[in-house]
Amino acid sequence: MAITSDGTQAFGIESSPVTINAVVYVVESLSFSRTGNRADINDSNGEPLGSVVVPGRTEISGTIQLATGSTDIPAVGNAMVLSGTRNDGTFTLTSVDEAETQGDYVKVSFSGYKQIN
Repeated sequence: MAITSDGTQAFGIESSPVTINAVVYVVESLSFSRTGNRADINDSNGEPLGSVVVPGRTEISGTIQLATGSTDIPAVGNAMVLSGTRNDGTFTLTSVDEAETQGDYVKVSFSGYKQIN
């Protein structure tokens, strides 16, 4: 039985569907990574006095389903808007992998980061 390429497959992801550059896509998977850097504070003898963690950006990666074979593949730099979840916000795409065909539907893998302002 062929898979219908209609862009409405439900995957149970609370952020699905998602809008990227005014085009709606179905989300197959999403992963969020909240990064940070540790800065160690030492005295004049090099003995540790303490540490502080500086929060970094929220990174995102995932896979989306194209609605049809003619649906545009998102481009690097496009904005992706998530709403209705704890990860609400606008994300900028930094990497978009070439579309792959699995059965009769097309999917695209991507990564990016959450805009701060």
